[in-house]
Amino acid sequence: MHGNLPKADWFLNKTLPGRPDIVIRQLIKSGNDGHVFKGHADSIVRDWACKVIPRTNLVIEDGREVWRSEVLKANSLTNTAVVKFEQQIEDWKDVEAGVDCVVLVSEFVEGCDLKDFIAKNKGKVTVSFVTSFLSTTLNLFIEMKVRGVTHGDLHAGNILVQERPVYDRLGPRYVFRVTDFGVAEATSDRRFKDDFDQLADILRQLLEQVAYTAGSLKEKFTFNVLNDKFLARYLTERDTTREPYARQPEALFQHLQEIETEFDKYAGEGSRLLTPFDFLNCEQIGDNESLLKCLYSDRFLGLDDIRGRNNVVVTGPRGCGKSTVFKSLSLHHKSQVGEDIPAETKFFGVYYRCLDLYFTFPRYEAPTRPEAIDIPVHFVTATLLAGFCDVFERWALRYFPEEYRASESKVAIKLWDILGIEPPKEPGAETLRAVAAELQKQRRKAAERQQFAHDTKRGIGRCWGVDILQRACEALIKFFSFSNNLPVYFFIDDYSAPKVAKALQSSLNRIFMQRNPHCFFKLSTDSPVSFSTGDMDGVEYVEGREFFMLNLGLVYLHDETDKKRAFIEDVFRRRLSAVENYPAKDIDELVGSNPSQNWNEDAKQIRRAKKITIWGKESLANLCSGDVHYVINLVASMVNAAGGEVQLRQSKNTPKVLANVQDKCIREEAGEFLRNLKGSCEYGDKLVAIASAFGIVANSYLKFRISTNVKGKPPWQACRIEPHAALSLTPAAQKLYDELLRYSVFIEDYRGKSRRGKTVPRLCLRRFLVPYFNLTFSNRDSIPLEPIDVELLLTDPDKFESKFRRKSPDEHREGELPLRSGKTI
Repeated sequence: MHGNLPKADWFLNKTLPGRPDIVIRQLIKSGNDGHVFKGHADSIVRDWACKVIPRTNLVIEDGREVWRSEVLKANSLTNTAVVKFEQQIEDWKDVEAGVDCVVLVSEFVEGCDLKDFIAKNKGKVTVSFVTSFLSTTLNLFIEMKVRGVTHGDLHAGNILVQERPVYDRLGPRYVFRVTDFGVAEATSDRRFKDDFDQLADILRQLLEQVAYTAGSLKEKFTFNVLNDKFLARYLTERDTTREPYARQPEALFQHLQEIETEFDKYAGEGSRLLTPFDFLNCEQIGDNESLLKCLYSDRFLGLDDIRGRNNVVVTGPRGCGKSTVFKSLSLHHKSQVGEDIPAETKFFGVYYRCLDLYFTFPRYEAPTRPEAIDIPVHFVTATLLAGFCDVFERWALRYFPEEYRASESKVAIKLWDILGIEPPKEPGAETLRAVAAELQKQRRKAAERQQFAHDTKRGIGRCWGVDILQRACEALIKFFSFSNNLPVYFFIDDYSAPKVAKALQSSLNRIFMQRNPHCFFKLSTDSPVSFSTGDMDGVEYVEGREFFMLNLGLVYLHDETDKKRAFIEDVFRRRLSAVENYPAKDIDELVGSNPSQNWNEDAKQIRRAKKITIWGKESLANLCSGDVHYVINLVASMVNAAGGEVQLRQSKNTPKVLANVQDKCIREEAGEFLRNLKGSCEYGDKLVAIASAFGIVANSYLKFRISTNVKGKPPWQACRIEPHAALSLTPAAQKLYDELLRYSVFIEDYRGKSRRGKTVPRLCLRRFLVPYFNLTFSNRDSIPLEPIDVELLLTDPDKFESKFRRKSPDEHREGELPLRSGKTI
């Protein structure tokens, strides 16, 4: 692309073809696809921006010049932030000079682009500047959504920053203008970048240059909202079942306008719960370690496996607490809350969230040249080792200052040697702090190198191999007597495709799947299908050998003790007691206890077309597939439906939230999940159709089939699919299958064998959808299907429903298998 550009000097002082009034005066910048010049018209004393694009860089498909329609995208928008094209000049040719270009003429905006602004204002960007930029962009996104327009190449170089004159007292100091709409798609450098991803990346760049510590309380509060909510969740999240604000420009714009009101509400309160339902996830808690300690329950199911297994991959429904547990096990957190005394420290935990991987290596593809292959390894090694050095130094100085100071220089020299870096010739070089500072520099270097990973004309330099992190950790902990027997646990959070691309995982797995007595990796991922089990060297890692897969959804599904209920009780006890004078101190007071649940009787009631009422803390436990976030949010909706805190305080009811209110909220929240699922991804409508077809068929079995080999002949109660043989799905069906798992509509269960003796995964319906489809929580029965019928369910849910839905007792359906019931294996 860049190689096709003619020399910029040729255009200077020439008039535009067809516009003799405009003379090219100055080169503003050159990009991959063209040059941008400043042109001037003396007749009207006006400047113009003239983008010159070689015809060879324009997209032509099937003889159609695609670029014509693409570059006019901007002109379809009315928002004043958009820089519109005034004219397109289609023929600027000079055979001798090798010039054959198109010129796009637009308004010239005085100022610089945002990329240059950031470079000139490192550490000096204000919070108000960031919020003004974000407001402008989200306001533009609202119209873009209405008109079905995307930008396609929204980066800091395409945002223009115009500073108002000092005498202009109306409006903000800076005005933001967006340029180059459709240009990336109109040229052969078609990047098709996601606008929300790009906006998140720009927001990250801006926040990195804010002087946080120098800000006022309001500025710090606003910064935290932008960083912990907008950046970490709203702009990067795609799943609206998990985050209703995800990529919703109207809601995000409104939320941004309400930050000041939110600050006034929380001013003087500190970062504490005002209701028991605040801070539903780790991102909202942010760096408030005392609040994390207050809300974290050590009755979390699966905690022993996370701590006790060597290399473990933790998966489970979104909101199941993976991040909370990982962060709570880090030494940084334990040090902040006074739980890091040496006698109770069994490992050095280092927490790392993969958000910056997402920004540093977006849409990662393995480079073709060997010297660039280990750039991600270099980046992650520098990041994790810097974090470990920092937390280790602080802990050692707190408890073992004499031994640490006596040996620090020796271990620092050893680390410099392992890293292959000559220590700086200055005082303090032989300290962990100096090593950590160099590691941060190496991290930034790796990020810069990645920008040119595919450019063979740019040098890369030496990158660390996959052994450096292990060697450095071993050297550090073995150097001191107080740490010699303690391993390092790296808690790698949100290691999930597509954010962390499978190709990037295949590179980093060469580190994370190593087995070493001194260094272990605990990974969290959204679902089994969001994790790559291989590496770029062609090695396939075997579950049970190189790593242990802990599916928290299955842990909760299979819990037949009272552990799940005890955990949920503890979660609410902590939250309710954290709010001063809240009208309920435990979950019993709020929703009551309903221990006499009988699935067979409930099924008979459903069969008689009578409504069953689901209520009580036992039902909360039954609804939970590990998604604790959902349970907390559900109880919040129950409290709101009951009239809120004021009404609870006046209520004499036991429980305070009546059973019928609980039941209504349970069913409505499930329906809301399905509605959000429709808009959460490309296949949302199909996923809802698949779940609905299964639910309708399962309900018909409950109404018209008898469970065999069970005394009393109760109705057939199935909440799962049992394939009778291994699945061999078509690519289209496999994609839908993976999406069902990714969004935890179904949870894959490998426990037990099929009736034909094969180890075949069952598909368990997410528990909180069970009441929505008028089923019971019984685990006894399944819907048995041949692989071809699973394929049918995935590709044609309506036909599946027609084939298997029962309409009368003992009716045999075409293709229906003999039924088998029995206790879950």
